Amino acid sequence: MGRSASLLQAVPSVLPADVQPVILPGEWIPENLLLTETSDGWQLTAVIDLSDVMTGWREYDLLGPSAFMCAGVPDRLRAFLEGYGVPAEDYDDAMRRRLTTLMMLHGASDMRGIAITEWQSSVRKLEDLEDLIWPKTP
Repeated sequence: MGRSASLLQAVPSVLPADVQPVILPGEWIPENLLLTETSDGWQLTAVIDLSDVMTGWREYDLLGPSAFMCAGVPDRLRAFLEGYGVPAEDYDDAMRRRLTTLMMLHGASDMRGIAITEWQSSVRKLEDLEDLIWPKTP
C-alpha cells in the first residue's frame, strides 16, 4: 500500500468526525491582518479575508504559520502555539499527526513553501517530515 493510501485510510482515526467546524481564514498575509497599537505594543485585532474563507477544523489555522513560518524551530513553534492558545499538554503526538494529515489533505498546501532549508534531502518518510516541521518538544 502506498503512503498516500495509508494516510487516507488513517484519516477517520486521526481526524474525528464530531469536531465543531469554525470559520477559517484562507490566507495569513499582511493585507488580511488588522493590527491596533495599544500600550503593550501592537496587537492583532482581526483577520479580514473575504475571498477564500472556509469552515473546517480549528487546527487548520495552525498549518500555514507553523509549517511555513516557524520553520521547525522549537522556540518559535512554542511561542506560536502559546499565542494561539494551545496548552502545552495538548501538543502531543496525536496533534502532530493531525497537523501532518491536515497539511497533506489541504487543497492549497504547497510543500515547496516549507521554510526549512533543504528539508527534502532529510525526509524519507512522512514521519520524518512531521518531526522536522513539528518537533516533539517545541
